Parts: sequence; structure tokens; C-alpha cells
Amino acid sequence: MKLLSICIAGLCFFCGAFAETPRIAEYCAKILDDSTYVPLLIKDLDEPIKEWNYPDSIPCEHTPCHANWKTKSKVFFPYDIECREDGLVGLLGGGGGGIAVCSHCPKYPIKLERIWKLRLYGSKDEDACCRKSEDYEDKATFYLRNARESLKPFYGQVFKGRWKGEWDTNGNGEFPPMKRDFLARLVGECNDTIPVVEYCVNGGKNAELHLTNYYDVLPKLTFADGKKMKCEGAMRVEKSYEMDFAEYGKRKLAHFVEQDTCNATSVVATKVYLPIPKYIGADALKGIPMKSLYGKSIPVMSKNVLTCNFNSIERNVLLYVRVGGKCTKHDLQEKKKQNIFELEQVEDIQLHTKSIVGHWETCGDGYICPAKCTEVKDLLP
Repeated sequence: MKLLSICIAGLCFFCGAFAETPRIAEYCAKILDDSTYVPLLIKDLDEPIKEWNYPDSIPCEHTPCHANWKTKSKVFFPYDIECREDGLVGLLGGGGGGIAVCSHCPKYPIKLERIWKLRLYGSKDEDACCRKSEDYEDKATFYLRNARESLKPFYGQVFKGRWKGEWDTNGNGEFPPMKRDFLARLVGECNDTIPVVEYCVNGGKNAELHLTNYYDVLPKLTFADGKKMKCEGAMRVEKSYEMDFAEYGKRKLAHFVEQDTCNATSVVATKVYLPIPKYIGADALKGIPMKSLYGKSIPVMSKNVLTCNFNSIERNVLLYVRVGGKCTKHDLQEKKKQNIFELEQVEDIQLHTKSIVGHWETCGDGYICPAKCTEVKDLLP
């Protein structure tokens, strides 16, 4: 099949054009149907941003006072059906960070957080030939006839990409955007063995792991259709997260239970909040040599079981995590135990269709939980 020359010409690797770009991002192709696919990020650039020509803070001239670092990216992957004006247009979604808000204090200094790495994850997909997909509505979806077979000649090839980061200050200052060209390799069709998260290694004799990235291939698990479900009495959720270090054994890093204590009606989120730890301490990795972790892909079993309306719903999944190199000082997570309350599935407690929670309590940074009728127990020794 002959692809449109306007889509393919110059998109594959062109010798020397981006010799100054030291790193290459990686994507896999998620085939949706015979004529569409979604490129999913599986390895980020993580390129250090050495020049940061922005002030530490700016004054707020009018409210609301906020500054948001937004990024966009685009990769010129192959397609052979052009976008049209009938809805097949570029799709935007996701991205951002570094928010500071003040709603009633003009002249309040707005902090511009220093960004240390150029990352593609979380960027908006910009100006791509795409359509909405229920599962990937925030991702660029490309049209390519007989996609599964037509993409095979392009696997392993490198394509041009561009990235842009800029401050949205809500009119409290204008700054030039930061722009970078980069290269992206389409490695092949997506599969279940591709790592979904990445850690770096820190410490000397005693190794510890710090989470550096999530990726687009992270499974989207749900206990049921829709956004919420009601469980009449005896609601229970049990979750665990266990990494398999081969000859060094399996290490259970999360294991807890959330359960109803009032025999009321629990309103439960159907999206499964996976217990992926941001920090794995030396105690959990005892006996594992630091150097043996570098560059490894480690299998993880995540078990998630909901008991609702006397039915047991299991959503277990085998994941893989990638362990990169040694952490930089900007990669380090807080050395604290995972807050299991942030992973609660219960969103409300009802009796005769009315909420009986009474009040909510803070259970984590930016999280609130029901103050009664739900008990969370850590089952780790």
C-alpha cells in the first residue's frame, strides 16, 4: 500500500538533523480497529532542562493569582487518511502542573516553580489526525488503512517530534515559550509486558527506589461500568501490590483492606485506584544489591477485589515496572510510607438515599475521606 507522500516524506529518521538531541522517546502502537491506532508513550525523554530563563516569582496584578506550566507535544507518526473539517481534527487533553492560586490578594507573589526535566508524559497531544475514542479520548488517534499490517515496516524507525512548554499566568505576565525538537521511536504494537511505571535507584549499600514516571500503557481497571456503584452493606475492598525480584524473592509493598462498618449503602468509585508506591525503602529491598536493579524490567502483581452486594469482583493485573539508573536529586520522592487512605474507593455513605457521612476529614494531600462508617486497615506486618 502506498501512503500519502505528504504524510510520510521526511517523517522517518533523517540523518544528522537532530544530532544535538541526546535522547529518544519511545512509543508503542495501540491498534483500535482496522484503520485507527493510538501511539502510547512508553519511555520518556527525561531530558534535563539546563537553561531556565524565568523568574522565581511574579507579582499578581489582578485576581485570581495563579501560574500554570503547560506543555504540548506532537510526533509525526504515519497516517494515510487526512483530517477533515467534519470533526476529524486535533484533540487536546491532559498535562499541566505547578499551580499556585490566590483568589483575593492582588500583588501577591506568584511562584513560578522550576521545572528540571523535559517530559512528554502529561503533555497535550497537539494538532494530530485523530478522532475521539472512549478509552483514549485524550490521545491522538491516527488513521491508517489496515493499521496492524501497514505499521509493521515502520516499527523501529524514528520520527520527528516537537515539544513546547509555557506559563499560563492568567494575564499576570507574559513569557516566551520553551521549544524543543526531539526524536521518537515507534517500537512496535503495545503488549502487556511493556513497563507501565519507572523507578530510579538511590542509596549506597542499601538500595531504595523512587518513582519517576507513569506511562500511557498503565492499565485502566474498573470494577463495573459507569463512574459509581452502590453496595448495600458488607462492602469490602482488598488491595495488594507485590514485586517479583526473581532470585531475591517477592516483596509485598502494599496490602490493605477498606470495609463498611455501618451496614449502610457505600457509594464506590468504579475506577480502580492502583496502589503504586512512590517510594520503596531499603527495608523492603533488604538483601537486593543496588547494581542488580539497574535496567531491569520487574513483574508486579496487583490484586484488587471488591465485595459488593454479596458479589466478589476481582480486577487483578500483572504489570511490569522499569528500573532506570541512579536517581538525581530532582527525582527523589518523600521518604514516607504510602498513604493508603488516598486509595479509598468509597465516595459517600448513604442511608435511605441520603448521605450520612456528616463530615469529611483530610486523609492525604488534596484528599478527603468519609469520617465514619468506613474503616481502612493496613495488612502489612
